[in-house]
Amino acid sequence: MKKIVVFLSLMLILVACSNNKGENTSVTIEKINASAQPSEGETDKLKVQNGELQAALENTQTQLNYKKEEADYYQQVIHDLIKDYSDTELKDLALQLWNYRLEINGGAVPSNGIVELQSDTIEVSLKESQPAYPVLPNDNFIQGQISGNYIDHLKMNSNPTETSVTDGTVVTAIHYKFEDVKAGTTISFTVTEELKKRLGLETNQISINKQ
Repeated sequence: MKKIVVFLSLMLILVACSNNKGENTSVTIEKINASAQPSEGETDKLKVQNGELQAALENTQTQLNYKKEEADYYQQVIHDLIKDYSDTELKDLALQLWNYRLEINGGAVPSNGIVELQSDTIEVSLKESQPAYPVLPNDNFIQGQISGNYIDHLKMNSNPTETSVTDGTVVTAIHYKFEDVKAGTTISFTVTEELKKRLGLETNQISINKQ
């Protein structure tokens, strides 16, 4: 009997400890929940921010819808204008839609291909651009692009310090950078006959003279 009483006493102690632990856990959870709940001021601030974000989203969506409608309208207008064009006229239009630019330190290259610079850093950029929206049926449109890869239409005769390519949605470009160029140095490169015509140059040979 004594052993049973001792056993029951131990059981009661364990139950009491378990209850206390549960109560402490409950209190802790309540404290965590209370600390996790934003204050009334924070809630109001979040509501304002949410409203502003929602308004900005709706405004952006409206603008996108407007741009799409505008693009569809102009595309229909262009379609009506060119529906009677001959294949030759369509190709001529396609040629105008693809633009090629050769720049040296951001400036255009003169038709004689000779450039004089004082800068110690020289960057040669060849860029290809096209309209943001499709204007012609794809079969006609691609006829305006230069043959092959436009990058292959420029052959650098000097070794650049760095070569990089930028690729955007409507504009892509290759850049050749020369750093610490000494006075009296000449950087030269050639362009193909096809690219020469697209650029409106009088020569295939481009020379950059560092003064």
